[in-house]
Formats: sequence, structure tokens, C-alpha cells
Amino acid sequence: MKLKILQFLHLIIFLAGITIVVILHIKTTNFWDFLRLPKLIVDLDPFFGSGWPASLHVYQAILVFAMIVALINGLGTFFYRRKIWRMLSDLLSFLGVLIIWPASLFLLYTLASAENLDSQNIQTIVIYFGLTLFIAALDLVTWFVDEKSFIKRTRMH
Repeated sequence: MKLKILQFLHLIIFLAGITIVVILHIKTTNFWDFLRLPKLIVDLDPFFGSGWPASLHVYQAILVFAMIVALINGLGTFFYRRKIWRMLSDLLSFLGVLIIWPASLFLLYTLASAENLDSQNIQTIVIYFGLTLFIAALDLVTWFVDEKSFIKRTRMH
């Protein structure tokens, strides 16, 4: 049952991520601006101190990494009986927690410390904080399930 829930959640995360990226590239209306993290990065340029192009590259790298983690973890739960998929899922879940959790904390820090945020930027931060926190927690649960499986299999042999 745990695997079915994890399969569903990883599939939802992957499809939601792809859908958001596609929508934001197809629709340029202001209605979708609350989902535009690059706009937030440009608006917070003075706060970063390193310039928004570098920050945008970090954001894109974390986004691609999160999508790869969701895809591999999803496949890992579908093909759970194969050791290679369990190992990949285990490794990427652990790395996902290590990389996505700090991104979540950074968003929370930005919300708490940046001055003069408009309501749209606050909405963007809250949405992406919630998403990154959920993804980090999902990776942690997936890693725990994978590790529990490895420990159980090691004791049996």
C-alpha cells in the first residue's frame, strides 16, 4: 500500500512540474505570474547580491534535479522488485532531501527577510515553499521506505 501511495505522489509531482513549466512557457498572460519563480528572482536581484542570472541558473538546476528525482523515484516505486531501481531511488531520494530541503529553507528565509515584497512575490514564495517542502518530505519518506527494504533484505540473507 505504501508503494502505491508513493507511486501516485511521485507521478503527480512529476506531471505537475511538467505541466507548470509547459503552461508558463505557452501562456504569457499575467494570470500565471504568481507561478513565475524567475520573475521573483529578478525582483529580488538586489537581495541576492550575486545577480539574477546566476540565481536563475541555480533555480533551473534545482528544478531539473527535482524533476529527475521525481521521475526516478516514481519509476523506482513501479519497478520496486528490481534492485537497481531501488538503489537509484534510494540514492536520489537521499540527494533530493539534501538539495531540495535547503531550497525550501531559502524560500522561507527570503520571505522572512526580504523587504518590500509585493503580494504576487509573497504568493510565489509561499507556493514554491510549500511545493519544495512537500517534495523534500516525500523524498525523505521514499528514502526511509527504500532503506527499510534494504535493511530487511540484508537481514534475510
